[in-house]
Amino acid sequence: MATYTTNGGIKKIATGDESGTWGTSTNTNFDIIDRLATGVGDITLSGTSHTLTTSDGSTSDGQFHVLNLGGSPSGTNTITIAPNDVKRMYVVRNGSGQTATFSQGSGSDVSVLNGKTAMIFCNGGGASAAVTDISSNFGALIASNNLSDLASAATALTNLGVTATAAELNYNDITTLGTVQASKTVTADSSGDVKFPDSEILRFGADSDLQIYHDGSDSKIYEGGTGDLLVQTNGSGVKLQKSTGEEMLIATPDGAVTLYYDNAVKMNTTTTGINVTGTAVTDGVTVDGTTSIEEVIEKVGGGTSTTGTINYNLRDGAIQNFTADQTANRTINLRASSSETLNAMLATGESITSTTIMKQGSTAYYLNGYQVDGSTITPKWSGGTAPSAGNASSLDVYTFTIIKTADATFTVLASLTQFA
Repeated sequence: MATYTTNGGIKKIATGDESGTWGTSTNTNFDIIDRLATGVGDITLSGTSHTLTTSDGSTSDGQFHVLNLGGSPSGTNTITIAPNDVKRMYVVRNGSGQTATFSQGSGSDVSVLNGKTAMIFCNGGGASAAVTDISSNFGALIASNNLSDLASAATALTNLGVTATAAELNYNDITTLGTVQASKTVTADSSGDVKFPDSEILRFGADSDLQIYHDGSDSKIYEGGTGDLLVQTNGSGVKLQKSTGEEMLIATPDGAVTLYYDNAVKMNTTTTGINVTGTAVTDGVTVDGTTSIEEVIEKVGGGTSTTGTINYNLRDGAIQNFTADQTANRTINLRASSSETLNAMLATGESITSTTIMKQGSTAYYLNGYQVDGSTITPKWSGGTAPSAGNASSLDVYTFTIIKTADATFTVLASLTQFA
């Protein structure tokens, strides 16, 4: 005679039973086993009570491993596990809209709230059978306030042992890997690169003193604090190069600083000063010490004017050559430029020398008026006497050495030499 397993209702066929029908009972047993192991049953609830039965030798709802509760119960629905000697463990998902209370005997019951999931154990203790929520022992992760409690994200994070807030975790919510985004974690792309879009600033220091960024047009390294921007090296030097590798500047520790033009050396610092390769064009030179010059090429000004006051701009050159025969006696005004006085150009104790060449025809004329910055002066002439006439058919060369002795006070040493 056949018997049945206590907890699943699986039929145990006795020896010699069911000749010719054994396969039918065996197939039913397989269906029961499938439900017991992995079966998911949709249980429709109504009213306030429901019986979940495990039947012997046939499939029944009580054999499902997972109970998916639905339906439209009118209130809390009491689900009775039958028979009361069946030992079962269920995974319960309650989507019925009401609380589902599981009972098997006079022992403890388990209530699963609507929208919640629980794992329950029925101990099959007969009349005093009890139902236990074993998922409550799984710890904070799936306790009553767990990750499924979407209304309490903070509690869910706490249950996970996460100390960061949800807002802080959202810093990782980037949209483009490897590209810096506002209020997001900095990440590297698949090549290990981190990209800063235009005007996104990399800031260093408590007050953002050092900033590195590209503004869309130019790349900038900015020191916004009160200190210096230092570029230091423990290597062989500091270099500025063109993108092709051509040299622009090389600074060697304890050595020379070398400047290049189009990859060619133009200036080096040395132990004694500087070495310039090529031509140095300056607005002025102040030399504190002995000067050794191999060659000087002076700029010559002048023109073809033959009458009127000569405004001699000493900033433009030390020699003026008037190449046309002079037609009248003239006044010369010595100044720095049209916008600068010689008084402003020279410091007290400094001097400057200039030469004016006057071409004379058969009728000679001469300089008979002398000014510095528009004010009349009386030069001291070589030989002690000022000229009173020019030299016909010659080049008259006037030389003036102007010495500043005090503010707006000058001593002018002058000479006239005839060249013919």
